[in-house]
Amino acid sequence: MSSNLTIGGNSDITAPTPQNTPLNQAPINLGLSRPTVPDISEDKEGEADEDAGPSADDIQETMIGMVEGKLASLIGKSSGYIESLPVEVKLNVEALKGLQVKQNDLHQQYKRECLELEKRVSYDIHVLRNEWCELYVT
Repeated sequence: MSSNLTIGGNSDITAPTPQNTPLNQAPINLGLSRPTVPDISEDKEGEADEDAGPSADDIQETMIGMVEGKLASLIGKSSGYIESLPVEVKLNVEALKGLQVKQNDLHQQYKRECLELEKRVSYDIHVLRNEWCELYVT
């Protein structure tokens, strides 16, 4: 009872093309060549290092020196931005600077008092520990 029946009625044998398949060939196949890298022989390593010139570290140190020199020349110079602000804004900036100084003073006072408190509590804990050790040992 078996017979050859086509399922689906479509006689095309090829698989359907996915939606994201390009219609044209990729540009790599259009006559472009692959990049080539020259061979490096191991027997010339010592000679190559001598002729290579300055190392990356030397270049980096030189660049850092140049940048630091440029920045050092800018210290203390005005950019002119603050001077170009309206008087009201300048006064606000000066008021904020004053508030920042007060806040810094309060923060320093807080740090000093915290340190004093830590010292006092540390001493009290040390005394209690000694008393506990005396009771525990005896």
